[in-house]
Amino acid sequence: RVRESFPGANIVRSATMYGYEDELLNNIGVYKHFYMTVNGAQQKLRPVCVSDVAHAIDIIRDNEDTVGQTFELFNPKEYSRKDIIELAQFLLHEKVWQVNVPTNLLRLAAKVADMMPFHYTSHHEVDLMSVNEVPTVNDPAIQTFADLGVEPHTLELAALQYIRHYRPPQHEEENMEPKGYKAFRKLSVPVSNKDIVA
Repeated sequence: RVRESFPGANIVRSATMYGYEDELLNNIGVYKHFYMTVNGAQQKLRPVCVSDVAHAIDIIRDNEDTVGQTFELFNPKEYSRKDIIELAQFLLHEKVWQVNVPTNLLRLAAKVADMMPFHYTSHHEVDLMSVNEVPTVNDPAIQTFADLGVEPHTLELAALQYIRHYRPPQHEEENMEPKGYKAFRKLSVPVSNKDIVA
């Protein structure tokens, strides 16, 4: 419908974004002692750093060749929500207590919360916790980070700067050590301490 009304519009579909004050990594940090999930946290996500999305939009805005195109800005690597919880737990040096709640029960609680004067959550957000982020495949009309020459940050190496302040005080100033955590073993490129965002 957007394309019908505005043929020259650029449509940008981003995956779940993370960064300062996000609702992905920061929520895990805030609720690390009682982090609620549904469906065993098996939702598939392709989270992207908000700065990468901003960079991509800058390029789109300044390039006339992008007029009327559609962009999907997804992390090339897929994670389950459980993977991200385990990564956060590793970076925080503290156990994240994941509590799996029946979807209907959490949805009902969210409907009640949605009537509060301040926004905490809504049943729509609970519904989204069961939706996998799936990029469009085999459609030449869909552009990606690669088409813009942008290499998105690696979640394993970027996450710490956004959740470091949720660490126990005795660990707050420590850098992260990648060895031993399974997410780092999945990386397609070697990781050294000099590459790590501290």
